[in-house]
Amino acid sequence: MNVSKKTLTGFVILGVSLLAFIIIAYAVRSGDTAGFDDPIRNFIYSLRANWLNTLMEGITYLGNWQSVTVVCLLLLAYDKTRVPYGALGSTTALTVTLLNKVFKEIFARARPDDIIPLIQQGGHAFPSGHAVTSMAFYGILLVLVQTRMEDRKRATALSVVLILLIALIGPSRIYLGVHYPTDILAGWAEGVFVATAVYMLAFKFVPRSFLRPTTEPDISEDK
Repeated sequence: MNVSKKTLTGFVILGVSLLAFIIIAYAVRSGDTAGFDDPIRNFIYSLRANWLNTLMEGITYLGNWQSVTVVCLLLLAYDKTRVPYGALGSTTALTVTLLNKVFKEIFARARPDDIIPLIQQGGHAFPSGHAVTSMAFYGILLVLVQTRMEDRKRATALSVVLILLIALIGPSRIYLGVHYPTDILAGWAEGVFVATAVYMLAFKFVPRSFLRPTTEPDISEDK
């Protein structure tokens, strides 16, 4: 049985992200993360300033379920973006939301209580819902933009925006005092796993013309 390079790469990403999540989850369950978490979050707390507080609050809202829902609805509303952007983006966002609720109940990690949070946030801390949602949702959009959009200048501009969202939303949660760094890292690992799984399943079961430009070589020929 021949396996394409893209499929093999996908399985490697799935394996690495799953392993990373398991390692972080084990450390959290063992209560052995202070040596890693505390230096990072204390440094981030030291950066607090009024102007940065406002900026970080604005950034973190871009990872809220409300913001992601609005983006999904906008993508689903237009024919040109409904498939694959709206369909795969919405599927990914829904999947990580449901999966993360299960993980939060399993680990039931309390949020930091030794720093004044800059926003009110209920529920458990691990894994970070904002981190997993931003990585999975904006991450799969990033992959689709790079593999499907033929206007390379527009693809590059959109990719920069998506990368910035992924890179900033997670750390903003630490800055605001509602998550530990390990919450963010686990969320990113979970997000990579889910986005990769959704993308690979879509390539297997959805007509490929929806997922790539017609000028791209057939994935089955990439061996």
